[in-house]
Amino acid sequence: MTKEKHLSRILFLASIFLLLFNDLYLKFEYHNYLTGKLSDFVGLFAFPYFFSSFFPKKIKSIYILSGILFALWKSEFSQPIFNFAHSIGIGINRTIDYSDLIALLVLPISYLYWNSRSKELFKPKRILKPIIIGISSFAFVATSLPKHYERLSMKSEFSTIVNSNKQSARAQLNIYKEGMFNQDNYRIEISGKNAHILTSIKVDSISEKTTKIALDSILSFTVEGNGFIFSNGIDKNDVEYIRKLSKKEIEQLFSKQIKNEFENK
Repeated sequence: MTKEKHLSRILFLASIFLLLFNDLYLKFEYHNYLTGKLSDFVGLFAFPYFFSSFFPKKIKSIYILSGILFALWKSEFSQPIFNFAHSIGIGINRTIDYSDLIALLVLPISYLYWNSRSKELFKPKRILKPIIIGISSFAFVATSLPKHYERLSMKSEFSTIVNSNKQSARAQLNIYKEGMFNQDNYRIEISGKNAHILTSIKVDSISEKTTKIALDSILSFTVEGNGFIFSNGIDKNDVEYIRKLSKKEIEQLFSKQIKNEFENK
């Protein structure tokens, strides 16, 4: 029998809310290292906790299996599963990044919380049970969008000057750092396409009121699917469109987006 009280406890409900908020809003508005890792931590906290509420006699097995499946999900060994899913129209995706395995540290915290005597946020009512279960289930699958990723590896010498000091310019651009390399990453969003181009840039102060923004490297592009689990997959026309963009055209897109960001400041 489901332990309803466990599904109405504050940390579990907070983790579900944060998972949805991060995946459906923060990742798109503030794409950075933190938002990239946040879903792994809160998702891995909530996922085994949720299923343990249905099978309270199998808690240890659920948590161990969750850790194994997470590690497999983040490795290249699971690629055949994704290839098969995409072939039958199921749009699921993940990025292979072994640094994500640090999220496994949250499993014992989740396990201890499940077994603690922490009180529920509210007294569970029968009508709320299917609502919580439905929202939780949606949260676990809502960001499994199919993605097409390709490296571009182009060097650039393009630069532009904006009327802003360096600190304000960096904040306005939503620059983020990702991975092992201490470089400033910036995304060019492709208008009319569900896609973006990842670049590295350099921001240097010219004076107290002007800043130079240089496009250093054009790193890669990503095209995302347009649905959740049962999606229409990747639009091949979008992929081909970005593939055919020249370095000059990408530089023009970069310039236009920078101009728009500072005009709308």
